[in-house]
Amino acid sequence: MIFLRRLSHVKVLALAGALVTSSPAAVADDYLMDFIVNGQVKGEFLVSRDGDVATAEVALWRAVGVNAETALPLERLNGLGRVKTVWSTQKIYLYPHRLSKKLERPEPEAFIEPEISSLDVKSLDYNLTHHSEAEQPLAGSVIGTGRVGDFDLDVRAGIGGHESYFSSQWHNEDSPYVKDVELGRVQRHGFDGISVTNETYLASGSFATDQVELYWPTGTRVDVYRDGAYIESLVLESDPFPYEIELDYSNNRYEFRAVLPDGRTDTRTVERAISGRLAPVGQLNYRLAAGRSPESGESLAAGYLSYGLTNELSLFAGQDHQERGYLSALYVRDSFSFEPSWFGGSGYTVNGSWQSDDFSVFGRVSDLDDYNQQSVSLSYRSLFRPSLQYSSRSHDGYEVQEISLRTYHSAYLRQLRSSVSFSPYLSMRERNGVDTEVVGGRLLANIPHGWQAVASYERESYDSTLDSMQRFQGEISKRFGLGRLTYRHTAIDYGRGWATQQQSIRADIWNWKFAALTAAVNRSSTGEKSFAFSISGSFGRSGFTRIPQRNQATLELTTCRDENADGICQSDEPEVTGITARVGERSVVTPAIVDSLTPYRRYDVEVSGDFGLSPRYRAVESGRLVRGGVNRLRLPLSEIREVEGQLENDGIRVALIDKSTGNVLSEQTTNFGGWYLFYAPEHKEVEVVRADDINLSHVKENESGAKS
Repeated sequence: MIFLRRLSHVKVLALAGALVTSSPAAVADDYLMDFIVNGQVKGEFLVSRDGDVATAEVALWRAVGVNAETALPLERLNGLGRVKTVWSTQKIYLYPHRLSKKLERPEPEAFIEPEISSLDVKSLDYNLTHHSEAEQPLAGSVIGTGRVGDFDLDVRAGIGGHESYFSSQWHNEDSPYVKDVELGRVQRHGFDGISVTNETYLASGSFATDQVELYWPTGTRVDVYRDGAYIESLVLESDPFPYEIELDYSNNRYEFRAVLPDGRTDTRTVERAISGRLAPVGQLNYRLAAGRSPESGESLAAGYLSYGLTNELSLFAGQDHQERGYLSALYVRDSFSFEPSWFGGSGYTVNGSWQSDDFSVFGRVSDLDDYNQQSVSLSYRSLFRPSLQYSSRSHDGYEVQEISLRTYHSAYLRQLRSSVSFSPYLSMRERNGVDTEVVGGRLLANIPHGWQAVASYERESYDSTLDSMQRFQGEISKRFGLGRLTYRHTAIDYGRGWATQQQSIRADIWNWKFAALTAAVNRSSTGEKSFAFSISGSFGRSGFTRIPQRNQATLELTTCRDENADGICQSDEPEVTGITARVGERSVVTPAIVDSLTPYRRYDVEVSGDFGLSPRYRAVESGRLVRGGVNRLRLPLSEIREVEGQLENDGIRVALIDKSTGNVLSEQTTNFGGWYLFYAPEHKEVEVVRADDINLSHVKENESGAKS
């Protein structure tokens, strides 16, 4: 058992900066560690350990609420709470300080709405691929993101066989009547048309499911986890890539762990709760959408109206994506949910779920359009995280029954210095009297010196009249200082021997910050070879970057000298540069362009002072940042004046008091013949008093809890 050394806050920041600007040591060991916060497993995360220094991937920090953009030293967890790291069992325990964040970060003293131009271009994202065997060798797209009036705007120009589309969005979380309007390509529904709603931004989407879009380049491999348990792996075939998430359980936390073509790892977490669909008591919520499918050209209309009877119960009436009208009632209390629905002549459905810290149970019974279905699933989150599921379906005499078991195992092989995770599964299926048994599993191994292996195997066995089928997919990669080299192999056996379906060798260049470059050689089952080269990235206000910006928010932060002391930066007031500021968890120096921020949320912004200048507000809260245009925020700095005087003796404790609030701004002891000297912001009315004349401890308490 090894305990990490505790470092001071300054040393931690210095160490984090050093790790960002230097390459990781080639001899670092990789561990796949369980991250447990207050007894709840948040998932498995990769930790690289080199001597006394251990570095955790970005996903671990985001799971605990730190908006990290790169891997950080594991030691920084000590600043968030009590930490215990057990290397022998590969577990990290964190017990956060309940009030640490509030005490460390000052409360915002003011609210400032960023300025956003009504006609603005924020960024251009591009993704171009040259394929030697394609009918059109060059294919890809360029997406321009900007703002027109009150609408966020995306315009996509396709090259080669890629489609072109237009999309725009207006969002105002504070509006009680219309919170979100989408025109053109409606992301949540996937068709071209219009969508209008007054639900909050994090509310669930369509009936029982929700569609999210993954904004990573084509070819990105994504592992999908739900509440920390592995579900599936997929390779993105389009950009953006639509993915449907289920909302069957009371709480649904989806985590998408991506390995991009440039070798970077990235994580997106989507958390939806059925309770988000509940309407306020005595009020109406609505969602309306209409348009045309880009694939079939079919006209579609969907939506619903909901009414809140109580805090736990809402009624719904609407039409689903198959244009079936329905009535439903949703009851949600704590970790329990129940939802019966009636679809008129089409049939009915009944859903129910219950969750605790360790168990989750879901059941569904439905009879829709002559499809009779039942399903029950039971999951246990501790130990091997077993998941047991039963389902049956019948239609026009055709019946299918299936029962499956999946578990999840992880271990650290000390002799090989490797972390291994394994997810085996067993499925028994009966289709109209034909029995089928499927045995399979997925393996992920992190091996020293930058090696990683991924493999999946499945054997499908039928009754005695048919041959068995086997499938295999494997991948092995090596990380270099410049990037990553990957070999992939896919094979299948129909009972007559293994046959290669596809082989590929891929080279990713990920240490170049301006773009992502990928070169690949593929060999098909017929022996034909093809070559592909791709480049992707974004061009925005901060220049070229490899991170797409269309689904991010950008903030332009500046500071000014508040000459008329009104607390507002006028256009004619001079700009002040070189001021250190913090936006969320990111530190910048003004003037700064901060990109890759989460859109439609507020950020706390803190600024420091300069020689002769003091921040008018130590911390401000920004308005919600729009996605399309650039959000411009100017913060005022006030002149500092000297407040000096002389008392009868040295050693007398005096305090500088803000007369408007009674807060103590500063304290000192008289010296050099009884003199004191304070520096006070020009806009504050202050006075100097003896410490004996006031209750400093009481004033300090007021200062920590009040806003100036």
